[in-house]
Amino acid sequence: MAVLKRVKNFLAPLPVVLVTTRLRGKDSVSDNIIPISWTGIVESAPHMININISRGKYSWEIIKKTKQFVVAIPGVRHIREVDICGTTHGDKVDKFSLTGFEKMDAGTVDAPLIKQCPINMECTLEDIISFKSHDMFIGKIEATHLDDAFADEEGEPDFKKIDILCYANGNYWDLGHKLEKLFFMKTKK
Repeated sequence: MAVLKRVKNFLAPLPVVLVTTRLRGKDSVSDNIIPISWTGIVESAPHMININISRGKYSWEIIKKTKQFVVAIPGVRHIREVDICGTTHGDKVDKFSLTGFEKMDAGTVDAPLIKQCPINMECTLEDIISFKSHDMFIGKIEATHLDDAFADEEGEPDFKKIDILCYANGNYWDLGHKLEKLFFMKTKK
């Protein structure tokens, strides 16, 4: 196996999520959507996730001020809308209007859910960890919304139906197929 002459992070695939924010002014409301692939699980009790945003981004500014956001999980069918959100600036255009994504009211936080996304998680900001180029926002999940059309018989997410959009090495990917249930070897004797 060859050793690369440069250090690279090939951790992949990463889920693509859409983070929504809302900034209320004296006479205005500004909602934004930013696609993020640097995201992950931080804790399970209470449930917490992280999103990483470069400093100076519009959503970065809003989360710093409001301390709340929504993480929505799009499917492969949303690739066009996701890419539009990543190539436009929310302080200049209304990404909801531009993409056709519909806003839904959240129950706990003041940021919109995305109706077309099968999963939406309402988050309050727990902590910020600063790195050289970006900040890691750690959010406590206050409420989780799952569209019934994307649930299995037990009411859990059916990821085959959701068809999660992923990112790896500058490209969008789909997740592929379920192979086995976790710890399947433990049940085989």
